[in-house]
Parts: sequence; structure tokens; C-alpha cells
Amino acid sequence: MAYQQLSLDQVTTAATGFNGPEGVSVDRDGNVYGGGADGIIRKLAPDGTVTELANTGGRPAGMALDRDGNLFVCDPGKAAVLKVSPDGQVSLFADQVGSIKLTLPNFPVFDAEGNLYVSNSSDIGMGDFDKLMAELQNPSPKGSLVRLRPDGSGEVAATGIYFANGTAIDPNEEAVYVLQSSHHNCVRVAMHKDGSHGQPEVYGDNLGGLPDGMAFDTEGYMVTTLPMINRLVVVAPDGRVSTLIDDPDGTKTKGPTNCAFGGPDFDDLYIAHLEADHVAKVHLGRKGHPLYDRR
Repeated sequence: MAYQQLSLDQVTTAATGFNGPEGVSVDRDGNVYGGGADGIIRKLAPDGTVTELANTGGRPAGMALDRDGNLFVCDPGKAAVLKVSPDGQVSLFADQVGSIKLTLPNFPVFDAEGNLYVSNSSDIGMGDFDKLMAELQNPSPKGSLVRLRPDGSGEVAATGIYFANGTAIDPNEEAVYVLQSSHHNCVRVAMHKDGSHGQPEVYGDNLGGLPDGMAFDTEGYMVTTLPMINRLVVVAPDGRVSTLIDDPDGTKTKGPTNCAFGGPDFDDLYIAHLEADHVAKVHLGRKGHPLYDRR
């Protein structure tokens, strides 16, 4: 069933005390994690308490949980994927896969076997901010997608992606979807039974703005954030795009980046914001596709 556009009154604040959180993840116990511009990963407990879990010393972006409660964090400030234990210990998980240096790791997602797919936006690092902004204006296929095994080894799944950003795996585990920020669209990378991958293919219509993060529901609808215009859209299984939340003045969603399902019935959507001190929440009433840590 298609989504209907929500009013801004339906968007609530889950918690303040964050610092420009880009990534957001929700564990089985209802704790919400967000990484700030100050390098600190904060944890929002179900009772509303916000505490500091860890400091990466960089700039945490996308994050994903394994079944042991470890948080795997793409940190472009450290040019690496980091592993954060439940007690806040930070360690290096990977900074290179094959010939690909993780200069700008953006978003991680686990498949059903516990392999971690990671988007690497560009071969330009955060230290060359002006060049990165120029790449968004003048798109170049410098992004990639890599797959990491639990021991940290891995291989390149796809190259030639235009500023690879948010990633997600569909409910049927048939493909990895990667947002192309500089092309305002999404590509689909097929996952073959023999462990190989297909070439990136454009999936769905143009999203209407620069996309950042996304999450699938159980029916294959893909909720996607557009931070530059404060909008969330939904890509239906047939590729059609519709608006879920539109907040041009940034009254409730200011620079919405990543989003993740959570809540007691796993039908609430949590939204991180680059330009705000809070994580927002909206009750969708539609269940999210359970990620690796919930299976």
C-alpha cells in the first residue's frame, strides 16, 4: 500500500543533546545511537536519557549493529570503518579493501550472513572539503561499494558510483541499494548466489534532491532522506517516488540525513539531522525490514 504524506505535526523530537548527528541506529532494546560532529557517539535510552558511548576522534557517519551489540561506524574523519563495543571501546575494523582505500566511508549495512557492505563516497578525503563540494557540483564516478567479512577481509563489490552515500539491502536480500548523491538517484547492485555482484543499475525515478540515507520497510518501500531541502521521500517497489515529509523551512527536520526503524513495534522512524541537536521520530505504523542484529 502506498504511503501518504505526513503533516509536520506528526514529527516529534525523540531526544535532544546530540550534536549534528548524521548516522542513526536502533538496537533490540530500543536504544538509539547517533554520532556527532564532535566525534562523540551518543546513546538515547528508552527512558529518554542521553549518555556518551564513545569518542571516535573523527566524524561518525553511518552506523550498523551486529548481533553482539557492536556498533560498526563509518568515520570519514578517520578514513576508516571503526568497531565500537557495547562498553564504548573503539578499534579499527578496516581502512582499505583491495585497491580501494576507504578515504570517505559513508554508510554500512549487514547482509544476512554477517558480511558488512560499506559505501565509499569518493577517493577524495574530508581534508579536501572544497574538492568534495566541487565533485557534488560536477559529478564524477569516484565512489565504490565494498564487502567486508567478519574478520575484516573483503573485496570490492562495485565501482563507478557517483558519490556513493546511504546503502540498504532489500527484504529479499537480492541486492544492495546505494544512493548516488551527486546524481540525485539510487543504484541497485545485484547480489548473486555465488557471491559475485552485478553492475550498478539505476533504480527508480529521480529523487528530487541530493539523497543521504534510507531504510526499507517489510513491503519493499524505501524511505529516503533529502537533507538539502528538508524532505523525506518514499520509493515504491515499482520505482515511483512520493513525498513523505516536506519541511522547507526546517521547522521539524533540519538537514535530515540517515533514518532507521525502531520503537516497540518496529514501526517508528527515527531521523538524524546534520544541522540540529536532536533525533526526530515519526510513527509510520508500517514495520521496518529487520536488520541483521534483529534476525
